[in-house]
Order: sequence, then C-alpha cells, then structure tokens
Amino acid sequence: MLHVEDDPVDRELVAETLRSQGLTCDIVVVDTRDAFADALDSGGFDVILADDRLPTFNGQAALALTVERAPDVPFIFVSGTLGEEIAVERLKAGATDYVVKQRLARLGSAVNRALGEAQVRRENARAQEAKLFLEDLIAASPSMIFRIDPREFRITYASPNVNRLLGYNQREIVGVRNFWRTLLHQDDLERAAGHLREALESHTVQIPQEYRFRSADGRYRWFFSLMHVEYSDTGRPMRILWYCIDISDRRTAEQALLESEERTRAILRTANDAFVGADTGGRIVEWNTRAEAMFGWPREEALGRILVDTIVPESYREQHRRGFARFVETGDARMLHQRLELSGLRRDGSEFPVELTIWPTGDRGQLTFNAFIRDITEQKRAEAAVRQAREEAERANHAKSDFLSRMSHELRTPLNAVLGFAQLLTSEPLGDEPRDNVQQILKGGQHLLDLVNEVLDISRIEAGRLSLSLEPVGVRDITWHVVDLVEPLAAERKILLVVDEIDPSLAVVADRQRLRQILLNLISNAVKYNRPNGRVTVGFDCVSPDRFRIKVTDTGAGIRPDKMRLLFNPFERLGAETTATEGTGLGLALSRGLAEAMGASMGAESEIDRGSTFWIELTLSREAAVTVRVATHDGLLRPATPRSGTILYVEDNVSNVRLMTRLLARRPKITVLHAPDGESGLAIARDRDPDVIFLDLHLPDMSGEDVLRQLWGDPAIRQIPVVILTADATPAQMRRALASGAAAYLTKPFDVRKVLDTLDQMLQLSEERRAARR
Repeated sequence: MLHVEDDPVDRELVAETLRSQGLTCDIVVVDTRDAFADALDSGGFDVILADDRLPTFNGQAALALTVERAPDVPFIFVSGTLGEEIAVERLKAGATDYVVKQRLARLGSAVNRALGEAQVRRENARAQEAKLFLEDLIAASPSMIFRIDPREFRITYASPNVNRLLGYNQREIVGVRNFWRTLLHQDDLERAAGHLREALESHTVQIPQEYRFRSADGRYRWFFSLMHVEYSDTGRPMRILWYCIDISDRRTAEQALLESEERTRAILRTANDAFVGADTGGRIVEWNTRAEAMFGWPREEALGRILVDTIVPESYREQHRRGFARFVETGDARMLHQRLELSGLRRDGSEFPVELTIWPTGDRGQLTFNAFIRDITEQKRAEAAVRQAREEAERANHAKSDFLSRMSHELRTPLNAVLGFAQLLTSEPLGDEPRDNVQQILKGGQHLLDLVNEVLDISRIEAGRLSLSLEPVGVRDITWHVVDLVEPLAAERKILLVVDEIDPSLAVVADRQRLRQILLNLISNAVKYNRPNGRVTVGFDCVSPDRFRIKVTDTGAGIRPDKMRLLFNPFERLGAETTATEGTGLGLALSRGLAEAMGASMGAESEIDRGSTFWIELTLSREAAVTVRVATHDGLLRPATPRSGTILYVEDNVSNVRLMTRLLARRPKITVLHAPDGESGLAIARDRDPDVIFLDLHLPDMSGEDVLRQLWGDPAIRQIPVVILTADATPAQMRRALASGAAAYLTKPFDVRKVLDTLDQMLQLSEERRAARR
C-alpha cells in the first residue's frame, strides 16, 4: 500500500485502523510529489491512500499521476476536509472511493471493495485480451472455420478471415443454406457430398479431404477440408465444425515437382551426355539413350550390371572400387562434385577419353550415385590443334618481333649517315644554295624517318607489342605543349590556333608520349589541310561522368561522306597525294591504333566547305595530373667549357664510325678509339680504360648485349659509363639494355646535339666514379 500523508498521527491512525479490521499491509508513506512519483514508478502497490491536502502536494495531483502512470491501481482519498461535491469530482476524475478521517471505521471495507473491483477488472481485461488474441489468431490464420447446422446445412458461423482468403463478406455466407455448394468446385461437389453422406451414415467424427474452393472473383484455390461432426446420444448429428486450410502453395509445389520430374526424365532421355546411376551395391539403376550409344550397351542389358565392370577400363577398376567403398563406409567425398577426366570402356573393348561428374542423391539409407559422362575425344583433338596453333602463333610473334627489330636497325642505319652528315654540314660555312640543298636533305631524311617510325609503330600495335605507361596526364598542359610545337607551321600558313579554356587540374588516363603523338598528328593535320587564313580550335567536352573528349576543329574544305570510311586506313590520303601537302597517310591509322591501345577511342565528323572535327575520347582520371617538365637541350648537364676524355666507339658500320669521328673532331680534347667488333672492344676497354663507351647492339661477332654483360661483369671496367647507340628503337630492347647496366640509350639516326650533350653527361659521370674510387 502507498500512503500519501504528512501528519504522523494520521499515518499511525490509518495503519492501526487497517490492522484492527484484519488487513495486514506493507505501507510505504510519502509526503512530496517527487517521492510519490518515484514510488509509483517502482510499482508493486495494490492500493493507494491519499490525503487531499498536503503543505507542498495534494491528493488531486497524486490522482492525476496515478491515472497517467498506474491506472489499474485503486486510489482512495482519506481526508478530514472532503465535502460531498469535491468527493464526487474526485470520483469522476478516477478515484475509487473516499473516506473521511472522522469515519475511519469504513476504511477496511473500502479497501477490500477496491481490491475486489481491481481483481475483477484485471480478470475481465485478461479475458478480453484472450478473446482478442483468439480473434486475431483466427483472422491471421490460413484456416477458415465454419459452423454448420446439420439439419438444414446452413452455415451459422464463418471466421472473419474468409474475406481475406476467399473475398467473401461474412454476411454473404452466414445464414445461407447449402452455401458450401457454392464454395466447392463443380468437379469436387459430388465427391464431397458422397464423403459427407458416407461419414454421417457410419457416424464418423473426422472427415478429411482436399477440395478446390471458389473465391469471390471466380478463381479457385486448393484447401484441406476437415469436418468434425458431433453426434447426440441417439446418433443424430448435432453440429458440424468445418476447418479449411489453404494448401494452394503446397499443391502448386507438388504440381511443379511432378512437372520438374517429368522434365528431368525428358532431359535425361534427350541429353547429349550419357547419364548413369548406380546404387550402393554398384549396380546400374539408370541408363539413358546417350549412354546406350556411347558405351554400346542397350538399357535393358545395362540395368542391374556392375557399373565399374561395364564402363571402366580394367586398369582403373581397383582404384574406383576403393574410392566407392571409402565413401559408403566413411562418407569421404573427395571424388564427388568434381569434373574428372578418365578413360571410358565401350562394349567392344575400345577405350576413349571421357569427362564426368559424380554426385549422390538420397539419404544414407538409400543412396544413388549419379554421373553425367561426356565423350571428349573431339575436344582433346581440338585442344591439341589449339595448342599447336598457339605455339605456331608464338613462333610467328617472335619472328615478327625479330623482324621489327631487324627492320628498325636496317632502315635507321643508312638514315643515320644521311641525317648525321647533313647535320654536320649545317655547322659549316655554306652558300645559300648549298645550305638549301642540305636543308632539303634533312627535310627528306626526317620525312623518311617519320615514315619508318609510323610503319614500325603500326606493326607493333598489330603484333600486340606496343609498350605503354598509363598515368594521369594533365589535358591543359599537354595540349598547350603540342600547340606550341605546331605554332610555327600555323604562323607560316597564317592559320589562327585557338584553345578553349579548361580546368588546369583536369587529367585523363593515357600514355603521355603517345597522347602527345596523337594530338600533334591531329592539330598539325588541321593546320596542313586548312584554308589560308583559316582557324583551328581545340575544344573539350565531358561526355559522361568518366569519359572526356578532346576535339580539334578546322575550317578546311571538309571530307566527302563517301571518303569518311577511308579516313583511318593506312596510306590513305583521300586524294591529298596529288597536292603539295606533305604526308604519308599513316598518321590517322597510327593515332587510332595508339588510342585504342590506351583504352580510348577516336572519331571524326565533317561537313563539305565548313570543315572537319577530329576527336579522341579518353577515361577521366580521379587522380591529380602528373606534372612533367619538358626537357630541352639547354637543360642537359653541359659544362661551360668542353670536357676532355677518351671515347671508345664499338661499331662495325664504316659510315657511322666516320660520322662519329667527324662529329667529335669538333671537340679537340676528346680522343676517339674505335673497335669494329665486340672482342676487340672488350680488349681495348681493358687495355685503355676509356672514360666513356659508345656501343652498337648489332656487331659481327657477338651482340652488344653480350658485350654489355661482360663489361658489367668485369670489376676493373664496370665503372665505365656505357651509352647504347643503335638503330634498334624497340622499347623492349631499350628496357633490357638499361636493366643490364647501360647508362643511356640513344637511337639512330641520332641527333648531333643530343649525342654531344649525352657525352658531356657521361664524362662528368665518369669523373665522379673515378674520384669515388680514389
């Protein structure tokens, strides 16, 4: 009991009164609002007594808290100043009773009555809760319940879920005679009537069956029907309870299972693979049509035979028997559910390669081992043919790679003499006509070199040997770098070059050198094939969240629609070969190949007399652009005064030796030693200890790579910087040489300025190494 009272005398009086009236109570006394609220929240009180007025708290507030937080606990006012009108208001507000302190004799009966009423309310609440739970359970159940009067077969009760399951309102069913005939499918009606008639005649209590019920929308669902009949003492049916459970899903699953089994049987009959089954004794229990054709045993003869003796060659039978017995005894399934390649045995004794997968079905008491078996004779022949073709393709690739390397060397070697001696002539005092002649030689030689490079690049792309280094490349930086290169050509032809604004941080995924090569081709073409005083615009488009397009638009004559499909064909110049405009017809074909190798794409649009737009579309980079400073000759290590030193040039080509000798004659402090082959080069290197070695890779007695390995393997001469100077410009060869110890790699035809700058670098490197050894 919780007692709200501040007067100690009244507290004791109430407690004594209750004891005297036979009520044993544990009383908790509070006199403040906070104490009352805490006690109320702690729970466990059967009744609350409260004075109506306290110095800081009152019974009305206590009643309000009780109604809010513990409405089931009886609340009785025990007060000395509670008039009748106030008492009525308190009762309306939720109080159970009131007792004035001057008449405490009725306190015990008031408490007993309040406790009794509270108990009745709790029991009624539990009964109501149970009723609601039962109704909810019936409503949510997949079972419908009907009560039928057997005298007129009138439905006297239908559970509410009949609406959810069949769509009928209870009013449509209850009271309707023979409504069950409306519910049942016509094909099930007579069967149901017969079952009911036989059951009633034999006084059967439970009548289980399965019927189709018609829903309100005309569709039918399967239900399990259970009629429970109650009989009188004389055997007369008194009441029928009809339970109906929706089993449509189960029936659908059963039908699907039947159909699946039929499909499985049909598949096994018509399968291209043999299907066999065996029991735990190893005897064949299933054998399809393909198994008959593959192994030569008719089904009626195969069934019942020992499987291992029928289809397994004798050399494998013991192994098969051990594995089979191990699984049956221990459950070890290491050979199950795996694709195995074995030999099969035909009835005529011939063996052939097969592929099979074994899996068990059933339980341990009745296992069946199943296997699909495929004849892979043709597959093995095809694999052998593919293997042979692959080996031949690899040999062809190696041959093509060797051819590219040799062609690079053979084509560049004579060009080295042409361009090298022409570069030397440009530093000589020449008249106007001879100087123009030299410039024409350089121009023609460079054009031929460009053609050789493009042919070799296209060949590398076709051979799948193009080396790429993909990285984030800043679009703005590389575009402006190319525009700066083309600017002199544009100025000469009075073409205006315009570059749209773009975020400097935007980057695409590309090989920097190859993207520069593509843009240089597109922008220079736009200049070369433009009108005088025309315009070339480089624009940019973000075509999707991860793709970016660089566009080059000119104001030239445009390209006819019938010529557009020829744009990217090698050596196709679309009639420009009859004009003064220079070109090889390889640039666009090479550019598309490079773009596709980088995961990019290229295309073009053109309009006659309006101009053309060529574009390359690349993947946007989520990383910042890699900033690369473009090196110039002025940025190379070059001393203020020419360095001195001894140079060993290992080269068998006389014109190349003569060119190098004449080039270095301009450096009077440089001594040039020459070796025509690898053996003499190694001997001179050991004997004279040169400061720098220039080494050709193609020598008459051994390869330059062999020379490099021997130089690197000799501690006495390992520190000499070696510069590869070769006509082999393949990236793979360059990587191998640098990995083998070369300090630099230069390709022929070489740039005279680059050779001299590299020489100065190597002489400085040699000085540093010699100083470190001292």
